[in-house]
Amino acid sequence: MAEISIGSVDDKKLLALAASIGHGADPDEVAELIESNIRRPSREEQDAQRATPRRLLTTRREALSLYREILRYSNLFVHRDEHGRMWRDVLRANARAEFEVARSEPDPELINRMIVTGRDAVQRIVDSYMRKRQRIIAEETERPQVPGM
Repeated sequence: MAEISIGSVDDKKLLALAASIGHGADPDEVAELIESNIRRPSREEQDAQRATPRRLLTTRREALSLYREILRYSNLFVHRDEHGRMWRDVLRANARAEFEVARSEPDPELINRMIVTGRDAVQRIVDSYMRKRQRIIAEETERPQVPGM
């Protein structure tokens, strides 16, 4: 028996097919049964259904990418805070906590906003770190070197 796609069969053919399958059932009853169990989504609904999984996957991929980026850049912070903890570990713990809190957020617009804000924060921190690093390197090269040391 050939598989029939609902979208490829018009209503009259579908009713005729259902009546032949219905073993003598009234075509009106069959039509009512079909209408109650099969509803064709509108074009807008179809487009939304197609876009939603892609958007969710993209958002998930972006969030994971941001998290990995935070973990990579946290390796730059090897100094200790006032409690003796490595800044790298503090940053990783805070990033993990933030991502766990945001994990249950259902609003895709808010999730995208959080991702953009996170990327911006990472970029600003890395830029600041690199400026400070360049300043330290410049100060070290400007110092007169003492012979014999």
